[in-house]
Amino acid sequence: MGIRFDRIPDNRALSERITARISDAIIGGELGPGDRLPAERELAEQFGVSRTVVRDAVKMLSGRGVLQVRRGAGIFVASAEETAMGRLGQPANFLPLRGAGLRDLFDVRKVLEAQGTEWAAERRSAHHLERLRGIIEDAHRHPGDPEVLSERDARFHVAVAEASQNLVLVRVMLTLLDLLEAARRESLSIPGRPELSLSQHEDVLREIEARNPEAARRAMLEHLTSVEQAITRPERTGGRGMGVTG
Repeated sequence: MGIRFDRIPDNRALSERITARISDAIIGGELGPGDRLPAERELAEQFGVSRTVVRDAVKMLSGRGVLQVRRGAGIFVASAEETAMGRLGQPANFLPLRGAGLRDLFDVRKVLEAQGTEWAAERRSAHHLERLRGIIEDAHRHPGDPEVLSERDARFHVAVAEASQNLVLVRVMLTLLDLLEAARRESLSIPGRPELSLSQHEDVLREIEARNPEAARRAMLEHLTSVEQAITRPERTGGRGMGVTG
């Protein structure tokens, strides 16, 4: 039980902030499948909130298929075999990320993330904007580090899904991004790609912040199309797609 969370600084959207912190720990590899979290009382002390707030956050993450509460045992990061999210992800393990398989994957991402970004522009709260902005600012502090940028990239796309306030979309995004971790890191090693992706993330955030659903949808579509074109260039892949990132 090595992880320790920092205190939540204020009273705004406390449960959402806690779910974001725990999600970030999972995306960043601090917590893995099967890991046990501290008990509710300890989590409440670490975050500086009431146990009721922690309980609400755990319920949200359990509903997303991220955590599993085992009565009498504790709170655990769910494994693939234990969750609907994991069962959804298992067939994708066999998806060939090249050729038609890569195109199909991008088609699905465009549909899901474009709609999710539109919902985010309609439903986002001040907390969601703060989280998205913080992820982008943090990414700018790590130029030239594909591993860190890949993790921040994953955080951004999950945070957009969270801003959509659609539980199923968050669950699907966590599955897709986990499956594509290695390919995402490789894509961000393409010269100029990290800077372009960050600029496009800023475009997406700007439209979400302005509550422009259609413009937000277009910004996300342009971003994903740009990534798809970058990683499927024949000179990089020998005519075959290698991977995918966002």
